[in-house]
Amino acid sequence: MNSSFRPSDAPCPIAVIGNANLDLVTGSVADWPEWGTEVFLDKSDFRIGGSAANTALVLQRLGQTVGLVSATGSDAAGAMITRQFSGPLDRVATRPGPTSISVGVLQTGGERSFFSTNGHLDGLDAAYFSGALEDWPLTGAIALVSGGFALPGLFDEHTAFLERLRARGATIAIDPGWPGEGWSDAAITKAREWVSLADHILLNDKEVLGLSGEKTVHAACRALSPYMRPDATLVVKRGAEGAACYHARDYLVEHAEPLAVIDTVGAGDAFNAGYLGAVAEGASDRAALRRGIDVAGAVISEFPRSSAPLSLQRSQPSCAISSF
Repeated sequence: MNSSFRPSDAPCPIAVIGNANLDLVTGSVADWPEWGTEVFLDKSDFRIGGSAANTALVLQRLGQTVGLVSATGSDAAGAMITRQFSGPLDRVATRPGPTSISVGVLQTGGERSFFSTNGHLDGLDAAYFSGALEDWPLTGAIALVSGGFALPGLFDEHTAFLERLRARGATIAIDPGWPGEGWSDAAITKAREWVSLADHILLNDKEVLGLSGEKTVHAACRALSPYMRPDATLVVKRGAEGAACYHARDYLVEHAEPLAVIDTVGAGDAFNAGYLGAVAEGASDRAALRRGIDVAGAVISEFPRSSAPLSLQRSQPSCAISSF
């Protein structure tokens, strides 16, 4: 497929590169139970997970031109993932061994904790992803590298991999997630390298504060701006408070509407889908933030999650802009 045949007014395709696994989400509990006891929970959902797969699935539901670039293990969990991602732009290989699984336990009120196995994810490195993307139409496309800190095989070559994506003409988005060892000096150094190569940096509020060492999101954006490309956009996902972005020396805030939230697992991934889908259509910063918030709100209001087309009840814009 050659991207030069894409109509000029069509949204650009999005390659979502990173982790795919299975999630078992269950709950809710007010407090963690005592070891050796049994607790009966009122809900559970067994579904596709992993930050990249979550984002790609929501982009599918939004009708975007998208392909997931990932892999699974050679088991029933892997087969479930490959059935969902079998489109012309999907590149999901089957590798020997078990598929990574995450168990998410919901706390009453919306928080959650995870127990995860690495499974097949340990073997996904830059050589694998580069090979999978060899025939992908990256020129003019958006390439989101999602969950970089959850892919130990990619970690050391992550910077060089982003450079190769840029050399092939892609617009680069990153959502590295939270480093397993916390924000060590090594993790901060790597993340700054990735930030310097990205056009869209997608972080949540805890991640941007940890990476910058600052106490407020506004100050964190100022602290990270020297590491960013001049035309890059730093997006900060702020949960129930909405989202913010720093771009062209402006700090823009969009607020979220109150929701009755059951399951916040994958909320940031759903935001990424809405935001990047709007960017692919040429939307403004404000409109892209608004789309991300609306999509995330629609997804986290579902239980169990769906793979059906997603229709949005769009909320009214609510924003504030201040200049650095």
